[in-house]
Amino acid sequence: MPNFAENYRASDLTFDENGIYWVNPDNNETYQVMMGWEAPIMQKMAELCVSEGDDVLEIGFGMGILSDAIQARKPKSHTIIECHKDIIPKLKEWASDKSNVTVVEGLWVNKLIDMETKFDAILQDTYGDEYLHSLPFHIEFVRKPQCKFTYWNMPTDLGFENVEYHEVDINPPSNKYYNSTKYNIPIVNYS
Repeated sequence: MPNFAENYRASDLTFDENGIYWVNPDNNETYQVMMGWEAPIMQKMAELCVSEGDDVLEIGFGMGILSDAIQARKPKSHTIIECHKDIIPKLKEWASDKSNVTVVEGLWVNKLIDMETKFDAILQDTYGDEYLHSLPFHIEFVRKPQCKFTYWNMPTDLGFENVEYHEVDINPPSNKYYNSTKYNIPIVNYS
């Protein structure tokens, strides 16, 4: 029987101006994958991690909010890994006029090991990610020595050391995954 993450990846997504949604066949319940209210979080993640001229890895495209924020910082390269069949075409369309963007299709856990590029900044925002606990291990293969790394801060403590948290004020409507008016962005600074 498929687990939650497998059900998500196999699902047909619904998109509107406010978010991305899917219906879990195990309980026929609708879940939000990403929502537009997350924009202040994504803007701050990019601001804290990405500098002009960086080689950037983004894990998870979603609505492209973080991708737009990264592009506004003028990275040298911007590699985006996405695994959902319904998001990949949207990512490819978004990337079609951006010469510094490389699209990688599939699960990040299967893709990082083969990457030759090392990154100055790595930003992760995946959904229903059953491999999240192994991210600290995999990051070691693709980061430059002074890399800055941030991730969607819930619900798992990933066990990183040297994490700084930056508070952002947000105003989410009632939803199934985050309902506070404050969000703490984790930044891992390697040195």
